[in-house]
Amino acid sequence: MYIVNFTSDDFKSNLKKSDLVIIPVGMVEAHGHHMPLGTDIFSPRLFCSMIEKIIGDKVWIAPEIPFGQSFDLSFYPGTFSVPSEVLAEYVFHIGKSMLENGLKKLIFLNGHGGNVTALSLASQRLVELGMDVMISNWWVDYSKEILTITEGQGHAGEDETSAILYYDEELVQMDKATKNNKKPLLKINFKERGKVLYENALSGDATLATKEKGKKIFRLLTDRMIEAILLIRDGKYYIEE
Repeated sequence: MYIVNFTSDDFKSNLKKSDLVIIPVGMVEAHGHHMPLGTDIFSPRLFCSMIEKIIGDKVWIAPEIPFGQSFDLSFYPGTFSVPSEVLAEYVFHIGKSMLENGLKKLIFLNGHGGNVTALSLASQRLVELGMDVMISNWWVDYSKEILTITEGQGHAGEDETSAILYYDEELVQMDKATKNNKKPLLKINFKERGKVLYENALSGDATLATKEKGKKIFRLLTDRMIEAILLIRDGKYYIEE
């Protein structure tokens, strides 16, 4: 149920179907020389579309948030970065308004790693208000599943490039696809991190990407996401063994 397609009266009358909402969160950011700037918007958008087609009457889908935080890649042309504290405040108030409108459960379907800090901060505050919140970082949460399809993962790498090839192959310039096999030894931030680790705004091997791999990724992960959505909708958060 896409919120923006409903009238005010119809939104109110359909709340009995579900009090769970998905907010897709993306980023406008450089992705190699071959990928569109909207890559981190397009993946959550397609997941939401596929989810809506299968269980559209069981979950609300909010408009996407297109901008996020990208300290590492902010110097690459076409990257538009918002500080984490600003994004966190904005997202918090969106969630708060959702709660005030009767949506008591929230999934942030995130498409960009730089958003995690802001989404975590906002989530903590929303939980304090009584909202149930999950952050879904698809490339991390379902990494094991993805690696049954691709040889590796990375920013604008094999998995992400495959995903966008499936979303719209005309947006991807595979003749410009390259690879960057640098891997960090530590989880450490430093000023030149983006230039060093994400040379050419890329990590991994984009040359291995295919549309078919992207199709498999979306279909498999959509099934896993739906399993989680139904558990959250029903309030089944744990088991006792």
